Amino acid sequence: MSSGSTEERRSGLHPALSMRQGFALIEEAGSVRNLLRDSVEAIRNLRFVSLHGDAVFTLGSIGVERTMKVMLGCRDVGALGSWPSMKKLKYEWGHDIEALNTLLGSAIEDGLAGSTHVEYAETLASRISGNTVLPLLFATFARYGKSGRFHYLDVLATDKPGSDDSPSEYWERVELHVRSAEPEFHEVPYGDNQALDEYENRLRGRIADELEAWWFCVHRLGVQGCFGDLGKTIGWEIWEPGRPEPYAVKNWGRH
Repeated sequence: MSSGSTEERRSGLHPALSMRQGFALIEEAGSVRNLLRDSVEAIRNLRFVSLHGDAVFTLGSIGVERTMKVMLGCRDVGALGSWPSMKKLKYEWGHDIEALNTLLGSAIEDGLAGSTHVEYAETLASRISGNTVLPLLFATFARYGKSGRFHYLDVLATDKPGSDDSPSEYWERVELHVRSAEPEFHEVPYGDNQALDEYENRLRGRIADELEAWWFCVHRLGVQGCFGDLGKTIGWEIWEPGRPEPYAVKNWGRH
């Protein structure tokens, strides 16, 4: 089949997409699913930021950014009739996860009224918007995604302090917030290595829970139609088949 005939045929996902775009979107959604799964596990398995932090920051920044762009792209297809242009993806949306998160929040808010089950979608949206860990986690990923991955290369090149804190310092703020916000983490068992290891495992597990909960909520909001008809299909594609609803979502608001 020639490239021309492939471009003329429309994707079964949505008539605004070519066959090539449809295939690409399915592949991209699969990558999102894999990246978020591995991001959650990387945070759960984080022991030393100096050794394992780069894996967390790389997977997290890429996975979250691509999730946001895929779901916002689905919204654009329904609202504007085409997938976002390269110019929009690179220069208007860029790599700033905090700015993308604002756009995603607005898209969710705008899409709630048209969702299949409005009350359920509103609950999912509130689970995201009311979260206090995610803004700090996304700030860490944004720092790494925009320039933090080159932090020490920049210091080497200029022989000057970096213009912003290192990604590891951003990560410290995430952990400090959880420690101060949640009573079970107030007391740090310094002086007991085994107890400290268990404490840090629980702390990182708690942060991983929040990223997994966000992933699930975006998946379900997609399925509910908050990102248009195309988002209903892609919402299923970004979640791992057979993966249960996260405990952090199921029990949210019950305490």
